[in-house]
Amino acid sequence: MTDFSEPAGAARGWWRQLRSGALSLSPVAGMRIGLLAAVIAGFWLVAYADLERARDRALQDGLRQTANLSRLLEEDARRILVVASRALYAIAEDGRIPAHLLADTAAFSGTEAGPGLALRSLLVVEPDGRVREAAGLDAQTSLAGTPPAEAARTGSVAFAGPYREPGGGWRAALVRPLANGSGVAVAVLDLDRFARLYATQDIGPRSIILLYGEDGVVLAYSRPSELLDNDRAVFASVLPRLSGGESAKTLSGFDPSEGRDRIGTVRRVADLPLYVYVRISADDVLAGWYADRWKRVLETAAVSVVVTLLALLALRQLGRLETTTQALRSSERRSQALFDSSFQIMGLLSPDGRVLALNRPACALAGLPAEALIGRRAWEFRGWARTGELAESFRQSIGKAASGRLVRYETDVIADGVNRVMDVTIKPVFDDRGAVTVLVVEARDITERVEAAERLAAALDQAESANRAKSAFLATMSHELRTPLNAIIGFSDIMLHELFGPLGSPRYHDYARHVQNSGRHLLDLINDVLDMSKLEAGRYTLDESWLEPADAIETCRALAAVPADAGGVAVAVDCSPGLPRLLADERALRQVLLNLLSNAVKFTPRGGRVTVTAGLEANGGLAIAVRDTGIGIPADALARILEPFQQADSSIPGRFGGTGLGLSICRDLTALHGGSLSIDSEPGCGTVVTVRFPADRVAQPVAAGGMPA
Repeated sequence: MTDFSEPAGAARGWWRQLRSGALSLSPVAGMRIGLLAAVIAGFWLVAYADLERARDRALQDGLRQTANLSRLLEEDARRILVVASRALYAIAEDGRIPAHLLADTAAFSGTEAGPGLALRSLLVVEPDGRVREAAGLDAQTSLAGTPPAEAARTGSVAFAGPYREPGGGWRAALVRPLANGSGVAVAVLDLDRFARLYATQDIGPRSIILLYGEDGVVLAYSRPSELLDNDRAVFASVLPRLSGGESAKTLSGFDPSEGRDRIGTVRRVADLPLYVYVRISADDVLAGWYADRWKRVLETAAVSVVVTLLALLALRQLGRLETTTQALRSSERRSQALFDSSFQIMGLLSPDGRVLALNRPACALAGLPAEALIGRRAWEFRGWARTGELAESFRQSIGKAASGRLVRYETDVIADGVNRVMDVTIKPVFDDRGAVTVLVVEARDITERVEAAERLAAALDQAESANRAKSAFLATMSHELRTPLNAIIGFSDIMLHELFGPLGSPRYHDYARHVQNSGRHLLDLINDVLDMSKLEAGRYTLDESWLEPADAIETCRALAAVPADAGGVAVAVDCSPGLPRLLADERALRQVLLNLLSNAVKFTPRGGRVTVTAGLEANGGLAIAVRDTGIGIPADALARILEPFQQADSSIPGRFGGTGLGLSICRDLTALHGGSLSIDSEPGCGTVVTVRFPADRVAQPVAAGGMPA
């Protein structure tokens, strides 16, 4: 049998010999190493060429993106300015705003696009800056102190801006003198609208879109910039302009304003001294290429390593050819030693059932040495087949395996005078043509496993009998206890309704109500044991309905108030306002809350506090937490107390009472609702038990109109 630890060790030894010069390479091996180096170099050259082509494609795609986007944004700005110019022309000719423009500037074609209104207002302004007539969003009475007012004073055609209005918005204005010379027509443009439009373009975090004038003053830009916020002309010296005959230009290279490579397209807006500049950082364009570059480098490195390892292994195989015969003989000796050292019965048979090889346990079972067994039919020996029936079954099993099938069965044998059960496997071994050449027989002693299975079956029968007895006992006890409890509940109901006259003090009415609630709660608790049995058997069925969790919490708080007052513990409820409804079994929810409140009150010393909180979680689920300032739970007991009949401390039942079922039932009832129960506690610092319900059990909030919020 081959030693699988040898190749790695031999490879390391071969490599050490190669490094020390003790191993001389043949010409063939040297040629193969040279070929390997050439192949690996080819891998890297191909990878480098592919990466360069991919980088060029990415940059070209970025240039096309800037060209297309700049064309669209230039058309947007041109359309808005043309519409504004036409409106100004009509106002200049009439000396007033025409009636069809007084209604709403948003009705002008091209004045609104995407992120908001572009043309804020149309004004007729007198030379002193007073507004004679206005239409649009910004109702102004005077432009005194603004760039448009200066244009109105001179009565010239002008583009004024950018300037900031008192409200904080950035504006620009187109100014045209009236034909009668009595003032000017002004179209106020919202520059913030262009900034919002540019900000919606997905061009990368380090890229920017600019709208600026011939003087380099920026009118609008797409991403925040403290420099531009403080000085709109800060980049005037580096922003590109176009010569008189150019309408667009594509740029690439190093950007001195930001210290990194960039590509972009600058385009003139119609024939106006305005430019739209889409500048994309090379890092944004090549973000995907950077990721692919490292992936390609790692892939090429991995292929190079694999090819190198395969070549080294091939050279190692050439070096081992001279020792193949000796290694095979050594492997045969090790295989035979392993064959003989196995505790299992193992043997090799020919397809016709003749013994070819046996290990020592097989010879011991047959009671004969290997020399007396090899060459004879396997079913002829009584140690392996003690009866004629077993011998015939053994022969048939060998025949099935000889046909190419895996055979496995159990049989009885006598070993050392004791009847043992054996698991027998007969595996066929095929040659290259698919013919069966040898059969491998293995036999394992499974007597202990069979006996363990019989004991397990007997124990299972006993457990089922005990479970049936437990169910019968619980059914009987629940019936015997329900009768007096029903009487208590009935009499307290009569007292609450004062059927035979008033009770006297109002406290008696409250006491009767608490007696009735406590009796009902006790009746529910009697069902806990039955519920535990149902939960363990998976037969508990929920009676679900949409309920108000705040009402259920308040009801449980009222029931817990009596023992809390007796123990000097304050019980409070702090629920988020407007809790949505919950799809749950009301009795199960109350049972969970009452168990948690009872535990919190029980383990909180006098002067302590128990608080119930409820609210929605980030995932839409509902969380109800019961927090106390009690004795707390040790860390080693947190996992144990959720199991039935378990307490955090063996002294707790004597000091505080309880059966240890409450938390286990709470956990299982919460799990039936698809939720979870968690406990966070520290000795001496109190305990927080949180019950979480999934979002699909929580009603969606409803808006005032009746639709989901």
